[in-house]
Amino acid sequence: MRLPVGLVRRSGKRLGQALAGAYAKLRGGRLGRAAAGVLAKHRRERIGQAVVVALIVLLGCGTVGALALLPPDPRDLPGERAVAAVVPVSRVAVGHLVAPQRKPRRAGPAYYRKTASRHVSASAAPGFLPLYREAARTFGVSWHLLASIHRQETAFSTVRGTYHGLNAFGCCAGPMQFNVTNGPPSTWALYRDSFRLGDRPRRYPHATRTHPSIYDDFDAIMAAGALLRDSGATEALDAWSWAAAYDYYGHDLFGVDYASQVLGRARHWERDGFCLNCALDQTLVAAFDDAYGVEARRQLRAAERRDKHKKHKKHDRGTEPRKAHEKAPAPEAPPRARAPEPARPEPPAAQPQTIPDTTTTTTPAAPQAPPPPPPTQTCSLLQRLAGCRG
Repeated sequence: MRLPVGLVRRSGKRLGQALAGAYAKLRGGRLGRAAAGVLAKHRRERIGQAVVVALIVLLGCGTVGALALLPPDPRDLPGERAVAAVVPVSRVAVGHLVAPQRKPRRAGPAYYRKTASRHVSASAAPGFLPLYREAARTFGVSWHLLASIHRQETAFSTVRGTYHGLNAFGCCAGPMQFNVTNGPPSTWALYRDSFRLGDRPRRYPHATRTHPSIYDDFDAIMAAGALLRDSGATEALDAWSWAAAYDYYGHDLFGVDYASQVLGRARHWERDGFCLNCALDQTLVAAFDDAYGVEARRQLRAAERRDKHKKHKKHDRGTEPRKAHEKAPAPEAPPRARAPEPARPEPPAAQPQTIPDTTTTTTPAAPQAPPPPPPTQTCSLLQRLAGCRG
């Protein structure tokens, strides 16, 4: 007897729910309901499936066959499904945040346009201002810079998903969007204990029970202040603060725009007062971009050209022996050596004969050709026997 796997799963799911409900009724009151809620969905299903398999074994279907009907444990599944099924990221303790297995990437221009223009309730400002000022006092950075990054990253913690899990890009989490997937150690792991250097307010918007927590506003803002301080930021919104904001996002072409936008907003607030929903002053953004962004882009493009040149050079160096082997012309056969021609004897020079001068003229007589040699006489065989020497 062999039951289909689907039947075991459906039966196990229903039985697990029934067991959880019975437990809740048995305990009664809030405690019973809370205990039933603690049981995760997949655990209830696994319990029910185990009971179903036990019944199948008792009925005599065989232990091996019954265990084969069990679906695999989610903890044995690779990748993001296992993480999401066993350890929800929103409930993971700080420092043990489990990142999904997909390749992370950083947010781009479209995301930051939304956070910069997102309308924020006026009730959010009073809760965050003490956190900015405490981080600025502790680490010697501008609180306007911290507030501008908070606005840029999560619109003052109003973006969906700020207080649970990772962002939509699979790299960062929390109000200040600290990276938890780079490293090791990750950026958050390096700065998560910075809250110990400051005085925690008694009340603020989102306080967690355990610390450090990437989802706690105070812990995250203090860590951001320490990171900016280590990147060179000061209380002045100058070149060092621009470079720190550039480091905060990362060194690429959009990172240059990010730094100019953050500094432009911070300078606007410093000049005209803190404003939750004020638009970016493009004049200030352009001023910071002209002062620092142009040179940063030039260096990035120069580095990109150098890397591309090195890559091509390495590629050519690696393929050169193969090409030489493939395209080398076949060796030509050596030319055949000609047999040396026999040296032709030069004709002997004519020997002038001494002819007596019979004339009175001084003109010498023209030399005469030598007489021809006497004809050779051939002897027959009988003549040779008779003594002929021809």
